[in-house]
Amino acid sequence: MNKFQYLSILGSALLFSCSNEKKEEKEVEKIDPIIEVVTNAMDFQMVDSISSGWNTFRYVNKSNEVHFFVLEKLPEGIRLSNYENELIPVFKEGFDFMKLGNMEEGMKAFEKIPQWFGGVVNHGGVGILSGNSTGETTLFLEPGVYAMECYIRMPDGTPHVFMGMLKEVIVTDEVSELAEPKADYSITISSTEGIQFLDSIPAGNIEFGVDFLDQQLYEHFAGHDINLVKLQEGAELDSLVAWINPSDMFALSSPEPKEFVFMGGAEDMPAGKKAYFKAELSPGNYVLISEVPDAMNRKMVHPFTVY
Repeated sequence: MNKFQYLSILGSALLFSCSNEKKEEKEVEKIDPIIEVVTNAMDFQMVDSISSGWNTFRYVNKSNEVHFFVLEKLPEGIRLSNYENELIPVFKEGFDFMKLGNMEEGMKAFEKIPQWFGGVVNHGGVGILSGNSTGETTLFLEPGVYAMECYIRMPDGTPHVFMGMLKEVIVTDEVSELAEPKADYSITISSTEGIQFLDSIPAGNIEFGVDFLDQQLYEHFAGHDINLVKLQEGAELDSLVAWINPSDMFALSSPEPKEFVFMGGAEDMPAGKKAYFKAELSPGNYVLISEVPDAMNRKMVHPFTVY
């Protein structure tokens, strides 16, 4: 073999090796894309646009307060500026009356809600999450413009969205290559049967699948969702149900009761849709609960044990 032939073979081998390395790197980049959302105080820090299709959101709550986020698909032609300028002021006016106990004036203010708000559809999000913790939820999103918001309340009843927890997210036509996850355990939720799940499961890093069999708007203008809560010593379900009741102006507020650890979940989404969320479960007592009024009587509270 002459020198030229040797160099040619060596060069080809190097090119092939580099090509394979680049291909492998490219393939690795496409696997399990994670969209990180960070809250430092009353904010959402994340990229402005994401791919459509399946997306995994890792919500890092660095604040000391309980938060969540829901993604609301806005009607065609509506942007976050419309939301901020046409909707938020109306809600503020109504809430201010209601905080003073003047429900009649509050409802009258809500008559000014813009017509386009009827076309807003919630498409899921990360459920209620205690401070200084992380939750992970996977959703399927269609292209469009979404509003990301948190409406946990301050002790005086002021929703966090009024304090800056509102962000526009663009979902593009480019489709994510993330495959639909496979659930370790499935949860079903409906307005008629409530939350259906097992009574006990083993400890571990669990991928839950949530099937929304139906959906409806409740008294708080939103649908049913799933929140995972660990019960600490002395915790009582009645206290949790009272705290999560969104029809009480001063409930669903921070700080949350310390006997409960909120571990995320799946925010409300349309009938027939499915979400997934992960949680590391140690032995103990847990509950799946939906943020709806009168949750207990609506069968939206499901205790279970992890062994």
